[in-house]
Amino acid sequence: MFAVVFLVGAILTYQFVRRLFVTKEDLENVDSLHEKLNNEIDRLKKEKKYQQIKPTIDDFNSQIFQLSNKNRDKYTIDLHGLYSEHAILELKNRINQLIKEKYQGKLFVITGRGSHSVGEAKIKPRVISFLKEKSLLFKESSKGGAYIVYLSSQNVLLL
Repeated sequence: MFAVVFLVGAILTYQFVRRLFVTKEDLENVDSLHEKLNNEIDRLKKEKKYQQIKPTIDDFNSQIFQLSNKNRDKYTIDLHGLYSEHAILELKNRINQLIKEKYQGKLFVITGRGSHSVGEAKIKPRVISFLKEKSLLFKESSKGGAYIVYLSSQNVLLL
């Protein structure tokens, strides 16, 4: 009986297995990095493994975020190379973390200038829109491609 229940549970349980790895070197060329992901998505579609597409995209973005922010303090966040929806989620999580810690000061947000985006910048306008929507004070850094967000005791958790 146990063997049958275990077998059924094993069949019904979907386990994500990482098949796509991001390296530090990959971060130097965002275009080829995204091409790597797009090739994997195409392969999954061809194999009709549609349920693996979202976890693959999420894991890929998570790897990029972890590598990009590995040696940064919590007052700097690098969103460069992420899909825009993942960038906003990471930004929201970081701001919430700092607000919970009652931090009052600057958060340096790196978006990149968007020169690697197909068509036009994607992260940069989404970040600006998000910050305005949440009524957060911010200014663009002098070099472009980054923002300084001012957090104060007036800020509340972002939903």
